[in-house]
Formats: sequence, C-alpha cells, structure tokens
Amino acid sequence: MTMKNGQCHSCGSYQIRSNKNRKFPALNTMTLGLGNSSARYASLDTYVCVNCGYVESYVASADDLNYIQENWAKVEAASENGKRSPKKVESLPSRAHEEFKRRAMHG
Repeated sequence: MTMKNGQCHSCGSYQIRSNKNRKFPALNTMTLGLGNSSARYASLDTYVCVNCGYVESYVASADDLNYIQENWAKVEAASENGKRSPKKVESLPSRAHEEFKRRAMHG
C-alpha cells in the first residue's frame, strides 16, 4: 500500500497532500552521490498525511533510480532469525521503474 493512492496506510485518513505540483523541485531533494566536482541530487515526490503526519517520499526520475541501483549498496533481506529468506525478491527496482513510466505516460 502506498499513499500515492490517496489514503494513509498509517491511520487510514484520506487527507493526503503531495508536492508533485511544486514550482521548485530542487527544494525537495536527496543527495545521490558526490561526483568529481559536485554532488548529484534526485528530486523527490513527497506525500504527507495531514491527519497523522506520516510521510512517504519517492525518487521522481527513472534515471536517478538507475543511478541508485548501480551505485548504492544493496540491503539484503533477513528473516527474524538473522538468516536471509530463501525467497529471492528482485522486483522492487523494476516495479519502481514501471510506476515511473506509467506516471510519465498518464501525466
């Protein structure tokens, strides 16, 4: 469940606001890495529940998602006993990329 659908999965409220219509996307960014002469930043689409204050942020660009996939360390899934789950899940990057493409095509 994601707040992109207009409902908070923390409290169930439909009072969700987003910065997707922002005029200055550089004001809501995260640092991806340091290049030779400057830092690289990714714009974030952020959703806030004004009822409980819960926040979700998503990288707005498929290029930035690809950069993260290629350059950031992967976090391995672990079960409660500390061992990795036998089920291998690699769908998150492709699902994020598919969501980005869907949003780009449908406005």
